[in-house]
Amino acid sequence: MFLAVADPIQNLVDRGGITHAFCNRQAIKIMLNDGWEEEAEITGSYLVCLNKGNCWADRGWKCFAHYLKPESGNGLGPWPDAGSECEHYVARARLCWEQRKFKQAFFYLGAAAHLVQDLCVPHHARGIAFGGHQRYERWVQHHFQFFPADNAGCYDLAPPGGAWIDANARVAREFMAQVAVSRGEQGYREATAVLLPLAQRTTAGFLLQCLHDFNKPTTSFFT
Repeated sequence: MFLAVADPIQNLVDRGGITHAFCNRQAIKIMLNDGWEEEAEITGSYLVCLNKGNCWADRGWKCFAHYLKPESGNGLGPWPDAGSECEHYVARARLCWEQRKFKQAFFYLGAAAHLVQDLCVPHHARGIAFGGHQRYERWVQHHFQFFPADNAGCYDLAPPGGAWIDANARVAREFMAQVAVSRGEQGYREATAVLLPLAQRTTAGFLLQCLHDFNKPTTSFFT
C-alpha cells in the first residue's frame, strides 16, 4: 500500500529517466574519447543493465533518498541522504562483481550513477522536492540534446562512493537562483549548460573508478 501511495508522488518529483539514459550513453562516449577504450567497451556491453538499475533507483520510496544538503550532510526529511544510498549501491555492486555476477553489478552501478546525476540538480542539493523541481527537470528532458559532453571526464574526484555525491551537490546548490521559476528559460539554460555536462563527466569518472576498484586480479572481468 505504501508503494502505491509513493509512486504518484514520485512521478511528480522525477520523470527524468530519458535524461539519465542520455548521461549514461554520454559517459561511455566520454570514456572512449578520453582513451579508456576497454572500460568503455565493457560498460557499453552492459548498458541495458546499467539503465535498468538507473530506472529502478527511482521506484517507490527510493526516490526520496536522492537528496543531500552538503552543508549539513542531511537528506530529505527522515530519508537516508544520497551519499549513504550511493555507498549502499556501490557495496552491492562490488559484492556482485566479486561473485562474477556482472549483470547485477552493472544494475547496481546504474542505481549509484543515478544519484551522481541527480545531485547535479540544484533542488536535490538543497533538499527541495517541489518548488519548481519537476518543472525544471521536465524542461531538461526536452533540451538535454543541446548540452552534450563528449570528453574530459572527471576521473580523480574521489574513490567510489558518497564523496562523488557531495562534490556534485556543492556545485549544483550554487545554481538554485538560476532554476527559480521566475528566471524562466534563460536561467534554466545557464544552469543546465554547467550542470548537465557535469553529470555526464562525473558519471564517466564514477563508473571508471568503480571498474578499476572492482577489477582486482581475483575478480577480473576477463579471467
